[in-house]
Amino acid sequence: MIIATWNIRGFNKAIKHSEVSHFLRENKVDMLGLLETRVKENRAQKILKRNFRTYKAFCNYNKHHNGRIWILWNPATTKVDILEEHSQVVHCKVLHHATGRNFYCSIVYGSNNADTRKRLWNSMECFASYADKWAAMGDFNVIRQPAEKLSNTPPVLSDLLDFNSCLSSCALDDLSSSGCDFTWYNKQDATTRVYSKLDRILVNNTWLQHFSQTTGNFLSPGISDHSPAVLTFHDADTPKKQFRFLNCWVEHPDFHSIVDKCWVAHKKRNSMFRLMQKLKNVKQGLKQLHASHFADIENKVKEKREALSNCFHDLQNSPDSPVLLEREKQLSTEFWHLKDIELKILAQKAKAHNIKYNDTCSKFFFAKIKERQQSQMIGEIKGVDGTSH
Repeated sequence: MIIATWNIRGFNKAIKHSEVSHFLRENKVDMLGLLETRVKENRAQKILKRNFRTYKAFCNYNKHHNGRIWILWNPATTKVDILEEHSQVVHCKVLHHATGRNFYCSIVYGSNNADTRKRLWNSMECFASYADKWAAMGDFNVIRQPAEKLSNTPPVLSDLLDFNSCLSSCALDDLSSSGCDFTWYNKQDATTRVYSKLDRILVNNTWLQHFSQTTGNFLSPGISDHSPAVLTFHDADTPKKQFRFLNCWVEHPDFHSIVDKCWVAHKKRNSMFRLMQKLKNVKQGLKQLHASHFADIENKVKEKREALSNCFHDLQNSPDSPVLLEREKQLSTEFWHLKDIELKILAQKAKAHNIKYNDTCSKFFFAKIKERQQSQMIGEIKGVDGTSH
C-alpha cells in the first residue's frame, strides 16, 4: 500500500493535471493528499471527473474557500472515512482491502501564519487522544530544527518550539525516510535561494509496533516547489532471527559448564576450522540453554505473577498455614528472578540503559525496540548508475 502527499502549488493548469495523473500511475499510489490546490469550488468537480474519474475524492471547501486539501483514493484498493475536516488538516480512517490494514491518517497543510498554525497544533493534540495507529503527513510550513533550513535569515525560534511541543504531546516522530533532505525551495538565484524541510511523514509509537516495515521517500519536486512525500508499506518476509548473545545467560549456574563442554572440537584439520567448530558448538549449547530457561520470558513472568496472586488469596483463608507461607516465599523469589531476567533482556534489546523496575512497561520497551529497527532500516539503495532500488 502507498500513501502520498504533494503540495502542488496551484492545480488549475492542465499540465499539472497530467503530471499528477502520471505520478499516481508511476508510483501506484492508493491514496493521495493534494495540497494548496487554489482551485475554486465550481471548477473542482470538472477537474476531478476529467482526470481522476476512477478515484473517489474529498475536498475541504466547507472549511476553506480555495479547497486547500484534496484527498484522492482508489476505491478498488482502499476505503477512506473522513472523520474531521479543518482548514489546515483532514483527519481520516483508512482501510486497505487486500491486507486488512486499518489506521488513522491526517493530511496536513499548515498555514504560513504562526498564530493560525496554533489551531492546527490544537486539532492534532485533540485527535491524538483517540488515534492509535496514526500517521500525519503533508506540508507543515515549519521546520523542527535550525539545520533544516538553508537561508540568510535564521528561523523563528518560537515557531520551532511550538511545533516540537505539539509533536511531543502527540507522541509523533519522523518516519525513517530517504530522498530529498530539503523538501521545499524558492527557485530563486544563488544569493536569495532558500531550502527548507517543510514536508514530513510523522508516525506514533503504535504505528511502529504494527507497521515496522514502512518507510518514507521524498521525491524530486518536478513541476512544484515541494517534494512529494511517499509512505510505503513493505510486505517483506519475516527475516530469519539472528543469534544474539544475551548478557543474562552468564548469570545462569550452568553457563560455564555448557561453554566448557561445548568448547571441544576435533584436533584434526587446521586451527581456524577448529575455532569455528568450537564457536558453532557453543552457539548450539547456548541456544538450548535459552530455550530451557529464557525463552518466552514474558509469559513465564505472567504465569508466576498469577500463581503468586492465587497463593496470596489462599493465605487470606489460612494465614497460619506453613505450607502456604513457604510456597509464597518460594513463588516470590522465583517471580523476582524471572522479572529481573525479563528486564535485562528487554533493556539489552532496546539499548535503554539505566532502566528501573518501575519503568518495565512493555509498550515503552517495544516502542524503543521498534524505534531502533526503524533507524536501522534501509528503504532505498542507489546503484552506481544512479538507479534507485
